[in-house]
Amino acid sequence: MTRPPSDTMPLAAYVCTDEGADVARRAVERSGGDDSALRGGGLSGAARLCSGAPIAQTLLTEMGNIPVDMACDCVTELRATGAEVIVLGRADDIGTYRALRQAGALEYFAFPVTADEILAIQRRPPANDVTPPASRRPCIAVTGSNGGVGASLLARNLAVHAANPRGANMRTALIDADLRFGAQALDLDHDHTPGFIDALRSPDRVDGTFLSATMATLGPQLSLYSHHIRLTQDVAILEEGLPGLISVLQSEFATTVLDMPRGTLLRDGALLQALDTLVMVVPGGYGGVNAAARMIQTLREDAPDLRILPVLSDLRRDAGLTARDMGRSIGLDIAATLPRCDKAVLQAHRVAGTLIDAAPRSPYARAVRDLWSMIGTAPAQDTPARASLLKRMFG
Repeated sequence: MTRPPSDTMPLAAYVCTDEGADVARRAVERSGGDDSALRGGGLSGAARLCSGAPIAQTLLTEMGNIPVDMACDCVTELRATGAEVIVLGRADDIGTYRALRQAGALEYFAFPVTADEILAIQRRPPANDVTPPASRRPCIAVTGSNGGVGASLLARNLAVHAANPRGANMRTALIDADLRFGAQALDLDHDHTPGFIDALRSPDRVDGTFLSATMATLGPQLSLYSHHIRLTQDVAILEEGLPGLISVLQSEFATTVLDMPRGTLLRDGALLQALDTLVMVVPGGYGGVNAAARMIQTLREDAPDLRILPVLSDLRRDAGLTARDMGRSIGLDIAATLPRCDKAVLQAHRVAGTLIDAAPRSPYARAVRDLWSMIGTAPAQDTPARASLLKRMFG
């Protein structure tokens, strides 16, 4: 395979839609180029014109309406010239992504995509480049001992606090593991993420690029997976992919927060082994205490090293048991109390947000921050930020 000469442009684009042209123009301008680096014809046009040396070291190409197998052939032809190839397209399924990567594409992005995401891609390392494995990052699951106690609300607020620059300031993944009735995407007014199901079916095929292409972006440092399956579909088969997906998430995100149904939690011992901390939300009533005690006993048998932090929820008053009495009954001290804040919760739901953002001074938001401090997670100091593609290419 030939290599592009050193005096070629760093980035050129072959596009076929207005959306592709807009993002390509921004990426080219950010890399120091101008409109001369923008061409029409898309991926197939780039392949037709690829005789000789490439016009740029990296070609940003738009797939358009050509079939996947033809797109793969085009990528292979372009790679033979020595250029790196980035493909943009409409399809967001793992089959398209996998086929293009196997054909030699450096990356595949499904629209919408930003210039920052394109320029943040790492160049393919040399074959003899030995990269040390990424250190394990914390994975926190939030579950309720009973339904309707505010576990999903807490998971959402913990994730937002973890990602917030005024909070823990960590790159965070929020995973809605309730595949039938989870409401994280709905409550945050975001589209569902069908790529989540593909990731669960084939977690061994998932990497950072696939996550970037299929997760919803809630903020600069917060991404979401949330999607519903058919009610008649076998959820247990998909849940078997959670441990493998968590492993990938831990290599890509500083922390992972899962909104975890208690049934899912108790079905799979491998899932328990993938978790670092379990936050269990318990109402102050006899039924809640009984359910929590039974769950904790089972979890201790299946995962004795799992850290469990019980949290008292006053969102549902029940019998009004005290934290001290509840701690004695379940065998663990109550780590925090989530106070009832009807007005703040209403305000947050109306704007499809969280209490951390909508009511940062509310007692609930303070309780979330205190709980996060108790969880004790911190970003890895020895993990450098991912360098942009052009910086890695030219130092």
